[in-house]
Amino acid sequence: MAEEKKNLKLIDYFVLLVKWKHILIPVLLVTMLISYLTIYFFIREEFEATALIIPSQEQTMGGIAGLLSGIQGLPVDLGGQLGNSEMTIYSTIIYSRTFLNDVIKKFDLIREYEISKSLIDYRELARRQLASYININVNDDYAYEISVRAYTPEKAALMTNYVIEKLNQRIVELKVQKSRENREFLEGRLQDVRNNLKIAEDSLKHFQESSGMLMAEEQVKDILTTYTELESQLVSKQIEKSILEKINPSSPQLQTVSISVEQFKKKLNQIKSGGLKDSPLISYSSIPEKTMEYFRLFREVEINNEILKFILPLYEQAKFDEQKEVPIFQIVDYAVPPAKKVYPPRTVLTLAITFMTFIFCLFFIIVKENDVWQNESKYIYIRQNLFRWKARG
Repeated sequence: MAEEKKNLKLIDYFVLLVKWKHILIPVLLVTMLISYLTIYFFIREEFEATALIIPSQEQTMGGIAGLLSGIQGLPVDLGGQLGNSEMTIYSTIIYSRTFLNDVIKKFDLIREYEISKSLIDYRELARRQLASYININVNDDYAYEISVRAYTPEKAALMTNYVIEKLNQRIVELKVQKSRENREFLEGRLQDVRNNLKIAEDSLKHFQESSGMLMAEEQVKDILTTYTELESQLVSKQIEKSILEKINPSSPQLQTVSISVEQFKKKLNQIKSGGLKDSPLISYSSIPEKTMEYFRLFREVEINNEILKFILPLYEQAKFDEQKEVPIFQIVDYAVPPAKKVYPPRTVLTLAITFMTFIFCLFFIIVKENDVWQNESKYIYIRQNLFRWKARG
């Protein structure tokens, strides 16, 4: 019989509910009423306003990143970084200490959140609560939704619009600051390049004046041509001289030819040793050394010229970006006062509390109706010590 008492069937539970309905129903109704009124009067309503923004098309690729994107072979992708990190940038700025403090001060949220200033960390508590009331999402259309909760619909809308206004202002400030840093860096680098270019140009000019090497390729070509022609003429005169010496040693023409041979040798020696006087031709023997030095100095000038061509547009773009304060994103929908609250869900909480009360009452009824459980030592111990501070032995 005891075993039968312990194993209650579903119909037995229903019988118990019918038997205790005169107590159970009033208890549940009172619980429902009290819980609803408690939630209504003691839990503050929260309203959430939402603004919708999209990144400005002009910001997807512009400034220095736009210039650098056209250069082949760079090790990083400067064009795609902004789009992939915008969400992170927005969140980092909005949840930063400075940003939250500004919103708290603007709307006097420490008083509204009822945080005592006597607490050491009252500012941190206010920042945490405000951060929990701000939410950022990306919707299905890849637009950004920024939502802010407040205790009145009007304040929720005002705070949301203020957040997006300050967010845009802060991003513009950061971009201007970055452009200023870029401009200052490029300005210093530009001055270094110009100084290096001037040094290289002066070195090349000094070398040209001292060596006579003005245009290496043309001069080397002219030297080789002149030297070849003189060698050919010298060989021709030497042959002519040898023939005259055998045929007619006393011929007056032999003396003329001999003088010509000596003159050709003299000119060739001059070209080999130090060049011809009042001639742009340089020494034949110094061609490798002077040509190498000329091209080394000329290369320095060309390198600095190319660096200057690269840096100058970046510098001008940085100066332009520093003065540009255009909006970073476009506001599709400003926040408006919401018509309904989002918290607390009174009906859901009331039903949950009522259901928990019903479960507790059902358990109490089952224990009350079960004689076997009432006589068990464990039940007796719980009943005797449930509301005592010090349990009996």
